[in-house]
Amino acid sequence: MQINNIFQKISDPRLQDHIEYSLESILGITLLGGLAGIDSFNGLADFADAHYESLKQYFDLPDKSPSHDTFQRILSSVNPEEFHNSFFEFTERLAVIKQGIISIDGKTIRNSGKNNNPLHIVSAWCNSNSLVLGQKKIFEKSNEITAIPELLKLLDLNDRIITIDAMGCQRAICEQIIKQNGDYLIAVKGNQKTLFEGIKKHFDDKAKLEQDDVSSWVEHSRGHGRIEERKSFAIDNIESLPNHNLWPGLASIGMIISTRNIIKTNKSSSETRYYISSLPADAEKFCKTARSHWGIENKLHWRLDVVFNEDKACIQNENSAENMDIIRKWALNILHKAKTKPDQSIKSLQRKASMSFKHLAAILKGGMGDA
Repeated sequence: MQINNIFQKISDPRLQDHIEYSLESILGITLLGGLAGIDSFNGLADFADAHYESLKQYFDLPDKSPSHDTFQRILSSVNPEEFHNSFFEFTERLAVIKQGIISIDGKTIRNSGKNNNPLHIVSAWCNSNSLVLGQKKIFEKSNEITAIPELLKLLDLNDRIITIDAMGCQRAICEQIIKQNGDYLIAVKGNQKTLFEGIKKHFDDKAKLEQDDVSSWVEHSRGHGRIEERKSFAIDNIESLPNHNLWPGLASIGMIISTRNIIKTNKSSSETRYYISSLPADAEKFCKTARSHWGIENKLHWRLDVVFNEDKACIQNENSAENMDIIRKWALNILHKAKTKPDQSIKSLQRKASMSFKHLAAILKGGMGDA
């Protein structure tokens, strides 16, 4: 278990004459705690105390385990940017990115930050690998527009498809993705009124949907007590779309109509979503790419809240809130990599890790691979 090596590039902000626990030891124990589902500084102290003898085999510890104050003080003082850089380098070594759909979306961490100013994080998620690739911190959701370009700069977009919700529907973002040799599929809503109304008008013309140059696709799915139908349309004949030439790389527009029927109550609901894309008009690809974007909500944000208890953590210090968010995503990446069965749950792995240090060490070994 070579966990110390992954923190070597993080500088220690403490006075060297007053160090009782090495930085690598505290960060290493924190990451192990994250793998075991520990969600507080008191929990980390209990975890370190319970596994003290086992931890001494891997970390340079004095004759006592670190207190909750020690974890809180160090996690509050470590530079989050340096911490993220180490996480980013680790993730790059962890796995080769498959296929190449990268989803970008933001999440507010409730009960974090001071003066009712919770931390908001924009993350990059690869659904095919179930990996968090990187993140950027912002303070207000409207600032995702400035955070997304900074996050994109960190990523290899070559031959990747970037999916973003309507907040990221900006010409500068489209231009950056194209310049980095990527493609995009971006949702369009009222924040781009002219574009939105132009696309809607395009698809409201039923005659156009019956033309030969319109790609269409229908798929159905059943599960969780409901039946869903998704009708997808894509058009590359966009000459009549207002200001279409102002959007870098724009090659096609799309519409997806999702209908959901609850089997027990026989109640139905429908939602229509519109998209711009640099991809050729392919309704099937549009539909499947758009669906993959929900992985960042269902597999990342949902797990951070439900499995890692993120919103109830109540960590107020800005640095420690961000650093603990990185720890959760670091642990999530390792746990995904360590899964031996497709249907094995993250929560199950965490429970086993909390019950047995031997099992925890096996998860870490399986999840780190050659990283």
